[in-house]
Amino acid sequence: MTEEAYAALDAVRHEFRALVEKWDADLPFLSDLQERLKRACGYDSYRVETPIVYNRALDELTETDSLSYILVADNPGQKEQLAINNRYLVGQSGKLAEGWFARELGIDFRKEVAVLNKTPLHTPKTAELKNLLALAGAPGSRERTMLESVFAESQRAMAQLALRLHAATRAPLWISGYGELGPRGLFHTYAETLAQGCKDGPQDLRSTIWVFRHFSMNQFAIELRQKRDPRKPLAEELARIGYENRARIFGW
Repeated sequence: MTEEAYAALDAVRHEFRALVEKWDADLPFLSDLQERLKRACGYDSYRVETPIVYNRALDELTETDSLSYILVADNPGQKEQLAINNRYLVGQSGKLAEGWFARELGIDFRKEVAVLNKTPLHTPKTAELKNLLALAGAPGSRERTMLESVFAESQRAMAQLALRLHAATRAPLWISGYGELGPRGLFHTYAETLAQGCKDGPQDLRSTIWVFRHFSMNQFAIELRQKRDPRKPLAEELARIGYENRARIFGW
């Protein structure tokens, strides 16, 4: 990647790491809350090791690597939060993504894709972020307010970091998963921040902000199969479908 792009990547990961440390210090009760959530949901096969997860895979990207995409998933799950990993998309969804990028695009997912999340707060499954908030107490209670504040702040920060990296590298910004991006969704703050950043930022970058379904349970592959025109190049169809999804979901 260019010197400018690598400098932007380096700045993003340093800020990201510092934010994770700050949020972790702001929520000293989070790991106990996540353990309670895990038990309540019947997950006995793992223990909470990293309540808020920085993606260490970002540290392995070097200036000699070619950054083809910036991919934004939801939040760290069971495998992602393990101390031995602390990497995003290393579970079943990650394997599906890695295989698809290699097979269809000839891209090394672990070397040519920078993976971020909409929030670095861990839950076993994304939908259980709602349960985590509920376990923190009634609305207005001290711990609930603290957790809601960090949850919203983390979404704003992750959207801003993704936009900065996108602007510097010009790599397409691939938003994976749109079910919770609506006004009442878990990630409405992320969506609002992204929209504001695009309004204030360079307008030519909008064309390379794409939205797709998740890789989990082959949702993305199914969507692509349903919407793609096989007579046209895959890269062209990815841009069209991703653009159309973005316009439909975000309205811009």
